[in-house]
Amino acid sequence: MSVTDVLEAVRAMSPEERARVRALLEVLPTEPRSPEEQAQRNLYEAGLLVAAEPRRVAARARCSPVPIKGKPLSETVIEERG
Repeated sequence: MSVTDVLEAVRAMSPEERARVRALLEVLPTEPRSPEEQAQRNLYEAGLLVAAEPRRVAARARCSPVPIKGKPLSETVIEERG
């Protein structure tokens, strides 16, 4: 569909439809979105996603090693492979 075809189709619309098209054109992004951003936006608009922002992962507290009994795991692996 060419721009001329689109223009003709818009001219054939009712004033309410033209106002709706105008409003939609005003909110179009000026730069293209990545497929991931567009997918998130679509999910947000469908009500399936609460926020279209990437989640921030909280820093984890460093856990201390847990002492275990027996020989080291590396020795067990070597024995089972060999």
